[in-house]
Order: sequence, then C-alpha cells, then structure tokens
Amino acid sequence: MINRSSINSPQKRLPSLVEALARCGIRRALRSFLRSFDLAYVAILHVPEGTAGYYRRAAAALVVDPAPTDSFGGHTSEIFVLNDRLSSLQSIYDHLNQNRQIVILVEDMAHVTPELVAAADIITDVSPPTIPHFVAAARTAGIPGMTEAFAEVLVRAPFDAIATAARRTRPLASTVREIKKLLKTKAISNAVAETPKGPRLEDSVGYGAAKDWGMQLAEDLKAWREGRITWDDVDRGALLFGPPGCGKTRYAEALANTCGVKLVIASAARWQANGHLGDFLQAMRSAFKQARKDAPSILFVDEFDSFGDREAGGDGDHRDYRRQVINGLLECLDPAEGREGVVVVGATNDPSVIDRALLRSGRLETQIEIPLPDTSARVAILRHHLAYDDISAALPRFASASRGWSGADIAKFARDARRIARRKGVTLDEQTLMEAMPERYALTDDEMRRIAIHEVGHALVGTLLGSETVVSVSIAREMPVSGGNRALGLTSFVPQRVGHKTAQHYDNWIAMLLAGTAAELVVLGDRTDGAGGAASSDLVQATDVATRLERQFGLGESLIADVGKGDRPLEYLRSIDPELRSLVDRRLKTQFDRATELIEAHRPEVDKLVDLLLSTGFVTGAVMRDLIGQPAPNAASVETRRLTAGVSVANKGGRDTDDPACEAKCQHG
Repeated sequence: MINRSSINSPQKRLPSLVEALARCGIRRALRSFLRSFDLAYVAILHVPEGTAGYYRRAAAALVVDPAPTDSFGGHTSEIFVLNDRLSSLQSIYDHLNQNRQIVILVEDMAHVTPELVAAADIITDVSPPTIPHFVAAARTAGIPGMTEAFAEVLVRAPFDAIATAARRTRPLASTVREIKKLLKTKAISNAVAETPKGPRLEDSVGYGAAKDWGMQLAEDLKAWREGRITWDDVDRGALLFGPPGCGKTRYAEALANTCGVKLVIASAARWQANGHLGDFLQAMRSAFKQARKDAPSILFVDEFDSFGDREAGGDGDHRDYRRQVINGLLECLDPAEGREGVVVVGATNDPSVIDRALLRSGRLETQIEIPLPDTSARVAILRHHLAYDDISAALPRFASASRGWSGADIAKFARDARRIARRKGVTLDEQTLMEAMPERYALTDDEMRRIAIHEVGHALVGTLLGSETVVSVSIAREMPVSGGNRALGLTSFVPQRVGHKTAQHYDNWIAMLLAGTAAELVVLGDRTDGAGGAASSDLVQATDVATRLERQFGLGESLIADVGKGDRPLEYLRSIDPELRSLVDRRLKTQFDRATELIEAHRPEVDKLVDLLLSTGFVTGAVMRDLIGQPAPNAASVETRRLTAGVSVANKGGRDTDDPACEAKCQHG
C-alpha cells in the first residue's frame, strides 16, 4: 500500500510525468468521491489500453489511506486491475464486502460482468490527458520548461513512450525531439486506406479459384451498394494461402481495383511496430476503424499466421500475449455492431497454424489456395513484365525452364533480362532472355531413369491400393545449378473422398508415400537420400501419418490420444516417447515391405511405364490404368486434394497445363 500523505511529503520522491498525468485522470473520474475519506463506493474506471499499471499507481496515491481499517474495523480501500474474467473476478468478489472503497481499473469493458455492473456505484471512462494536464503534471513532477507547444507533441504519445523518454535528468526539449521521431515512425506503420494501382483482377492470371471468388465478390458488392441484396448476402472475408511469391498481396490490390473500393493494408508486424501489447491492439482497431470509415473497403492482413493459435505451446507469458492478441482480433472481425461494408482478406503461407476461431463463419470464412502459376500463367506473367519486347521465340524454352517458378521469380527474371539488355546496349530478344536464365544442369540418362522409377512407384502403388486416383505423372529433364526450385518429378493425385478413415486407409497412404524409394530399391538395387531431409518429403510425411495413427487417432496398439505441442507436435511426441518411435518405425517398415512386394509383383508394368515416361516425359492416369488393367475411377467418389509425395519436396508447387489436378511434387536433391 502507498501512503498518500507521505507521497505528498517533500521528503519523498516526486511522481514521474506519466504518474502525474495519470493522477489527473483519476482525480477527474473520482472527483465526487475524493471529497471525503469516509465515503464508501465501488468505482469501475475504463482506462486506455496499455495504461492500467500507471493508473493503478495513481489511484493508490489518491485513494489508499494510510490507516488499514476504518472505525468499524473494515478495510478502507483496494485497487484492482481487471485483466480478464477468470484471473481477477473472484478476488474482487471476495473484497466487495470487506472494503469501503474499491476501484476497479479495466482496459477492456468486455471483461466487466453483469455482477460487477450491479455492484458499481460509478462506471466511467478515464479520459486521456489534455494539453493543460501536461502543463500541470510537469509542475507536479518537477520537470521545468513545459509549454503548450511541447504539450501538443507529448499529448499524442503513448504513456510508455512518455515514461521512458521524459526524465528529470533530461532536458524537456530533448524528450520532445525523441517523441517526435517516435510518432513519425508510428505514422508510417499505421493503416491508411488507398486506391490501389495496377491491373484489375479480370486482367490477372494464375489465381485459379481465388479469381473466381474475387469476381463474385465484386458482383455482390455492386449489388449491395445498389440495394439489391443485404450485407448478409456478401462474404465477410477469405484466407488466401499458397507458397511464397505466388502474388497474394498483388491479388488484394487487383481485387480492390475490380471491386472499385479502397484497400487498407495491414499486418501483425505493422501493428506490433507501434509498441507494446496495448499499442498493438490500438493499431489493430485503428486499421478496422479506417476500413469502416472508407466502407465499402477491403482490409488486407498479410502474414495472417503471425497471430498464431491459442492452443499452441509456449511459456505462460507468450500464451497470454497470444491469447489477448487473438481475442482482440476476434472482436475486430466479429464485433457486436457488425462490420458492414468491410471485407477482410488474410494471406498466409501456412494456414495450419492459425487459430480455428479466426476462420469460422462470419470471419475469414472462405479458404482459397493460390497455387504457383501453370505454363500459360507463367507465360502471361512474363509478357506482362516484358510487354514491349519481342520475346515470342523464347517463350517455349522459358515455359519449360521456369516450371515451379512463382510470380515473384518471374518478375525478378524479367528485371535481370532488362538489366543484361541495358548493359549490352541491345534490344531485349530471345538470346538476351535466355542469357538471363539461371544456369541449368541437364540430367543424365541414369538420373532421369531413377526419377522416372521413383514416380512410377508412387503412381503404381497408389493405384493398386485404391487410396489415390492418379491424374498424371511427369518428369523434368534439367535442374537449376544454383539451387532454387529443384522439382524434377510430379505425380498428381485425386484422392478418394472418405468420411471416417480406418487404419487401413492410413496404411495405404503410408505405402504410397514410401513406394517411390521402394521402387528404386527393387529396380536399381539401392535408394538415394532424396526421400527425406525436408519437412514435406516422403519419409517425413509417412512418419507423421504413422504417428497420428498411433497416438492421435487411437488406431494403433493403444487408445491413448495426445496432440503434442509446439511447432512440430508430432515430432515432439516421438521425442518423448521411445515406445511410440518403435511403433512408428515398425509400421513404416511394414508398409515399405508391402509397397516393395506390390512393385515386385508388377515389375513388367513398372518397366513399361518407366520407358513410356522417359520417352514422353508425361503419362496420364488413364494411360497408366489401361497399361496395368485397372478400371477408371468413379468421378463422383473423388475430391481434389493436394498430396506431397516424392524424392524430396522443395515446395508445394502449382498446377501446370500438364498437371491439372492436385499434385505431389518431387525433387531430387
């Protein structure tokens, strides 16, 4: 407890500037109750985000009496900070009948229960300090030189900045100068609605289903503005996901152009740049406020996975911070008053780490994949960047060499080509364009044969087990020398739609994943290291499937279920459980042997398929099924799903004209 009378004593320290400011706010809010120490009351004070600690000290200095009890033996006063309903409420309830004077500070009124409302004698906002308050507080804190001009700068700064910058040992002019720099930095990170530049969505290529969704949204927004439909009939938002460089930000700009609305660009990093948690949440709410002000508008939140998942692991402090951030975002996405006219579009490379509550209906209710561009899209993107150059003769070679490239990769390639042309002083032509191509290595016949065997192994076993319907198998003939995307084999599947999956379903999946390296062993007598080494490689995926089967789904030797924790929860489970590692290893070996037996039993078909793939570079699923005597699948029984299988996956690439369905992209490392 702080002795109010002793604080005002000249022998004790003076309050800091921010403490003196906070006292001004508390004094205004409780003016009628501070006239007498004998008054009994319960006051709920709503303070700005991130300031509760400062206002608590200010309230203690003004309210807490040096005598712990009154003449009736009751406790005189207590100050509480209500952070959330679970951690603080019971303590407050216990003191309601023990203390004569109770002040409850709260940053978020959503934490105030109806019971507290009924108990309160006053519920009021503590207003931010004004310019006169800064002048008066500077006198109280013993900081000379405060002018209205200085106060006009400081009044825009958060309490944390004032607390660290304003010191009695520092000239006030220096404090104001540093605060100006800080405010300028914050202004850069604040969300601003703007009319986007660049192409419209209908003129863009390579966006697949995302383009279809965007065009429908544009029609719905037009109908809403014309009063033909209500806001209830418009999608609230979407989550775009795909590999880096696939053009998610450019998509948002094109979407806003097509819809004819303002675009507000934001991200967790931009909001975090404003300061601590309170500043973060304030910046977040400001972005949504800006979007509502300019409605109809699109609020684009980049790197949406940065908010995390409240169920993810981590220490207590990180979990609490993440929880408050996500709760704040949920309030913005689904406020009580609604967000009519605001469509929120999020973007991420990995949707699996996003809190599920953020993706529920009414929030980011639609998830759309933006794949890497296919052949026609890659050519169209290049033509967009080199619109005035004669590059037609080079396009076939470019299309072949750029397989697996993102839109960002193509943009860089175009810049490199123009740079070479400028340096040589020539017009950009086929020769110059090919000179800009990364150096590539032509695979030997033996390397090509191994890749073909590997891909045929996946396709054959997946087809024989009936777990996956093969759409196509293809191989590349060269690879970049300097790394980058090294995908050399591609097997495209359309998995069967299955509701509740059995252990047999997962065993079939594991066998298919291991069939590539099993085929190498059967046909060539050895296998390479390409089936592992990456998070999306065959062995890692198969290991994870086996782990889920044993420990998460209760389909193994135990009914114990555990979801694990951390960024790699399945890896965590294996690291702490030797028995689980043994069970997973045993299951993997069993399915590897099973895949090996199937390949050995169909060795003639394997050889024919390998020869066909080597001669053409591409085999359709229908041709493969005819060759091995398998019936065509029932189209109504399958659904498109991306599945990774192969030698060593660099990234989950996009569709190509020769791989129209979901694909398993394989790379020989």
